[in-house]
Amino acid sequence: MTNVVDPKAYWDLPETIWWICTRDEQWVTDMQDMSEEDKAALALFGIRPMTVVQPLKPPPPEIIAALQMMLAQENEKPARTAEAIVPGQALDDLLNKVRSGRVRMTAIRFAEGSDAQIPVPLAELNGLVFRFATGDRVRVGLWSRSHGSLVWSSPQFLRADVMRAWPARNKKTAATAHAILRYLRQIMTPETPLTKLEAQRRCMAEVPHAYPEAFKKAWAVLEPSCKRGRGKHGPRSH
Repeated sequence: MTNVVDPKAYWDLPETIWWICTRDEQWVTDMQDMSEEDKAALALFGIRPMTVVQPLKPPPPEIIAALQMMLAQENEKPARTAEAIVPGQALDDLLNKVRSGRVRMTAIRFAEGSDAQIPVPLAELNGLVFRFATGDRVRVGLWSRSHGSLVWSSPQFLRADVMRAWPARNKKTAATAHAILRYLRQIMTPETPLTKLEAQRRCMAEVPHAYPEAFKKAWAVLEPSCKRGRGKHGPRSH
């Protein structure tokens, strides 16, 4: 395989993780001229570079806030949903789909000192994990879990496979759901919880362009402590 890889056909690891978390191709395109350090910061923490030659289109604040909040809560909330993918989960999901053959990957075999991108044999993935390591420079690749050493560097993933495994979300639904979620967090706290029916009625009346499917997605992400069951002492609505 030639080392010249069509950037439109393949995404690197930060670009792929950013797609899985945001499902917005334009944001992935905006990453292509970033340094490895800036790509890693954006993919893992939603942090934009402090200085760039050309201003990049920033992701909406609610995306950054949601990713940072979910990163902080990831260990406390083992339950995972398709609507709330955080970078740690995205790395795990990506590796599982590569192992199953659903997402094709090429990489550089680190020990050989070559810069040729070649398909990674599925049989060699056992005991390896995706990792972003920092030091003199950012090293992105597949690392040995037992030895802590880099085995494959600069992984790239077939864009069509990635988009098929994690389809783009309906942008209208996503934008409206984020607006509803912001509103729910304003009107609902653990001290002043609302039932699902009460919350939906208020959102339909007070959030522009709100509709039931977008409310359902926002309600699924809202913290359980803010939800109240139908009765005073009943179970919370989920």
